[in-house]
Amino acid sequence: MIEIKNISFSFGKDKIISDLNLEIEEGKTYCIMGKSGVGKTTLMKLIAGLLKPEKGEILGTEKLKKSFIFQENRLLPGLSVYENIKFVTADEEKITNALQDTSLLSEKNKMIDELSGGMARRVAIARATAFDGDIFFIDEPLYGLDVKTSQGILELIKNTVKNKTAIIITHSPDEAFYLSDKIIFLKNMPVCETETVDTSIFKSADEIKTHLLA
Repeated sequence: MIEIKNISFSFGKDKIISDLNLEIEEGKTYCIMGKSGVGKTTLMKLIAGLLKPEKGEILGTEKLKKSFIFQENRLLPGLSVYENIKFVTADEEKITNALQDTSLLSEKNKMIDELSGGMARRVAIARATAFDGDIFFIDEPLYGLDVKTSQGILELIKNTVKNKTAIIITHSPDEAFYLSDKIIFLKNMPVCETETVDTSIFKSADEIKTHLLA
């Protein structure tokens, strides 16, 4: 269990989060949703430890190994697919498994600047999988991808985070409906309260959209 206790955070004079309390269950996939600019990425970075709260504490992440899939793939230019994955682990078995799971084994010697957007996204996912985190932080999983590529990437992410704790930022009700066990809805900024809902209560992505708009 990750416990977020009375955290606050500001950028300069702008208060983003104020006295927020939240719990994250182990082994569940959470999608964070809310309007643009409400603080979704800030909250995820705080939970991940990339930012420090100015007040309050976050418990339960101290010993967790963290895998990241950022909105931008953040691959290393000038290196191959294989070398990008090897950068996070020297375990050849993990590298091979990650390449196989993402259908990249035959492409492992391709250079990063030769890849399509969908293939580059798969490399980012393979790298996070090979690192083998206890918890995954994923910002906008389909960022920059076309519709044809998107469904395969969603399926890959769902399989990757199965039985792991995952926190995913998305604007898409379809992504949230497909990927998450629970959805954290952020209220108005500064975020001082959230609503956490079991995704199973929604019969469709349209119901999530209606709830989000409400």
